[in-house]
Amino acid sequence: MTITKRDKFRKVYPVSNTGFARAYLVEGDEGLMAVDVGSLGCAKDIAGYITDVLGRTLDDLKYITATHFHIDHIGGIGHLLNMCPPRTRVLFHYMVKDYITERKKISLIKNWFVGLPPATVVSARYLRRFSHLGIESLTGIPLPGLRNIIKLPFSHDRIDYFGSEGKKIYPLDDSGFEEWEAIKTPGHTEDSVCFFNRRTGELISGDLIINISKGGRGELNRFHWSRDVIKESFDYLRGTINPVVIYPGHGEVIAGNVDVLAKVKVF
Repeated sequence: MTITKRDKFRKVYPVSNTGFARAYLVEGDEGLMAVDVGSLGCAKDIAGYITDVLGRTLDDLKYITATHFHIDHIGGIGHLLNMCPPRTRVLFHYMVKDYITERKKISLIKNWFVGLPPATVVSARYLRRFSHLGIESLTGIPLPGLRNIIKLPFSHDRIDYFGSEGKKIYPLDDSGFEEWEAIKTPGHTEDSVCFFNRRTGELISGDLIINISKGGRGELNRFHWSRDVIKESFDYLRGTINPVVIYPGHGEVIAGNVDVLAKVKVF
């Protein structure tokens, strides 16, 4: 396993070849945060990256979080959590609590045939072992009937929530990741968020932005809950932040010396 080249001032480690969805480690003042642990194999990859590449221990993993509550981004959280000490917490958007308590259903996704196959084909290049197809449960599938299955493989007592109704930006205060903000960016799902560091200009976009086309400039995800809402979320980001690197939910990192959101292809 080799470390991904990055500028020394940056706080995000892209973990290579973690299955269908990209996974990242964020470095904070009090430890590490894993983002989008989508499979059993991904959980093992992250654990190995922490120990073998960073030379740290799983005691340093403070949080495990997700950009949204889809199976390919949460399917290995419990497996990674089981490798960690009891102090490691799962960090979710506040809306996820409504899914877990069955007060709200996961939003259905449109454009399955237009948006899903291209992303799946490209993302398959990151499959390296059978465990990248392994998941803990059927939780997080945005299909009628299946979206009703909510069975997390870890106790609800291990979960913390961020954000609240009516706010767009949630600073991760008192978490050891004070430089980071969670920005509400619904569209792909209702609970979608991006994570942004204003000092380093790093944006973890989840499935708001993917990078599956040649040229590497990224594109707004056509596989979404609402076309209008995802465009509104992107427009909000364009008017609010100025990132120099985007870590997408699928595909390669999008980097540049200026505002990389200006390069993103919008339908």
